[in-house]
Amino acid sequence: MSSTRGELRHVMLGSVFKPEVPLGSIRDILIACHASATGKGKLHGSPECRALRSAASVNQIDIPFGEAVERLCANCRWPLPTDSPILPLGAAVSEVDSLTIWLDRDHEDEEDIEAERDAALALSAGNYPPHTNDVGDTEEEDDEAGRDEEWERYDRARQLRSGRHSHWRRLHSYLARSTKQ
Repeated sequence: MSSTRGELRHVMLGSVFKPEVPLGSIRDILIACHASATGKGKLHGSPECRALRSAASVNQIDIPFGEAVERLCANCRWPLPTDSPILPLGAAVSEVDSLTIWLDRDHEDEEDIEAERDAALALSAGNYPPHTNDVGDTEEEDDEAGRDEEWERYDRARQLRSGRHSHWRRLHSYLARSTKQ
């Protein structure tokens, strides 16, 4: 890997990369880590990490990134050259990870589900209630109250749809940004 040793970025790899993240060709890139002399436990980005203070001695080891991911300290920052392929992958993983804000919504209660069903049913016929032809004046007040209720139903349905569209547009923009990394 060619690198510009003079320019480094310090990245918290342990908080970005999890074992389930597919690494592809980055898996074989060697990264410098610090570990206790026993070689067991977490791998650290700096020998000054608080977790290593109690270690009798600390060794620096170069280890393939794919093997290190499971053991990376979540509090350490690793110095990486600015042209390291780990950086763009880490940025993309962070962007995709930010989607969980929008995907991990609380489970909807029965009222919300029923409102969505009603909105889908109402809007399947169009954006506005169908026009009815009134014949007779005896039930005009009841009909007018019913029409007002129907208009309110369609207003709620359009607002719900607009909210869902807005939600999905945000998700799409996060995905689009993550592919540019």
